[in-house]
Amino acid sequence: MCLIITGASNKIRSTLLDTAGMLANIYTSNADGIGFMYGTKDGLKVSKFLPKSDKDARSFIQRLPNDDRDVAIHFRMTTHGDTDLINCHPYDVVPGWIAMMHNGILSMGNAADTSKSDTWHFIKDYLSGPVEKHPELIYEPQFLTLVADYIGNNRFVFMNGEGRMSHVNFSQGIEHDGMWFSNTYAWTPSMLIPSYKSRYASYAKYSGYNATTWDDEDDGHYYGSKYNGRTYPFTSPAKANLSAHSLGYNERDYEPAEEVEEGEFVDANYMLELLMSADVDEVTELLAHSTEQIVDMTFAALRPVATQYSNAEDLRGIQKAVFEMVLDEDTDALVNYCQSSYTAPQIAAEVMCYYIDWVDAEVTQ
Repeated sequence: MCLIITGASNKIRSTLLDTAGMLANIYTSNADGIGFMYGTKDGLKVSKFLPKSDKDARSFIQRLPNDDRDVAIHFRMTTHGDTDLINCHPYDVVPGWIAMMHNGILSMGNAADTSKSDTWHFIKDYLSGPVEKHPELIYEPQFLTLVADYIGNNRFVFMNGEGRMSHVNFSQGIEHDGMWFSNTYAWTPSMLIPSYKSRYASYAKYSGYNATTWDDEDDGHYYGSKYNGRTYPFTSPAKANLSAHSLGYNERDYEPAEEVEEGEFVDANYMLELLMSADVDEVTELLAHSTEQIVDMTFAALRPVATQYSNAEDLRGIQKAVFEMVLDEDTDALVNYCQSSYTAPQIAAEVMCYYIDWVDAEVTQ
């Protein structure tokens, strides 16, 4: 999960401190560290903190400059690496000069050093060398496009010592009142934007279903629950090595689905493309706003198979439970889980995209 916010420091500061319930909502779903970065006359200022409560988070936000300089702030939820200050964002790309924040899950994982995050590994393995030699790369459109193509459904924010900022996959976030938010799933946008409505809200038109109601005022806590007599503790995602999927795994060829506009028919072809390309954001939105319909349609047309890279021992808590639900094709349990909390669709989407291969149900019969 995680959330990055960029914009003028005084605007972000006042928005987080003065919008009723917003900071607590963000912190509840992303409680594993907060960091921010901004430029000063002495160079790049980076500050990190491990809050123990939303009160702690509020105190940290109050340290943001009350002026209009650009700032980037990151709220972390651990997916790879330890929960500590080292793994809080931002990370140094060029120490003392360029830093970076990341939102998403990178497919290369963190196998080389499981105490460090996937972001740390990506910087070490791919970014630090070329950017140290050519610092202006992080502002070159061609380089940013190359990085965007490689990382797919992930967002990066860079900043140098002058406070100059750049984004990778800016279009994957949303803008409001001069601020940019890296996603819509790790917080409740309607708390800030009353008119906000997911672009997937009417997708459930297909097959004559009505859209499942989703409570945007959910507080985002994890809850313990029981499915089929088993208790699943809802915890943060596993520290696991994730892998990209190959469409070649399927025995039937599929035409690439064009982007679906609001209100259009969502078919199994489109859902397969989302799952096999690991488009977690879109799968999350669909599961959140049309839960029963999307689950029923997916399992009626597609068959889940544990990917060759999957290892149930890499999973813990609710991720392992969801993995078992999906492989067992226990659609009732999966629907109940997805409707249990604000964060549940995101966790289910990650499991379905990263740990499962999908084949045409007709082929496997």
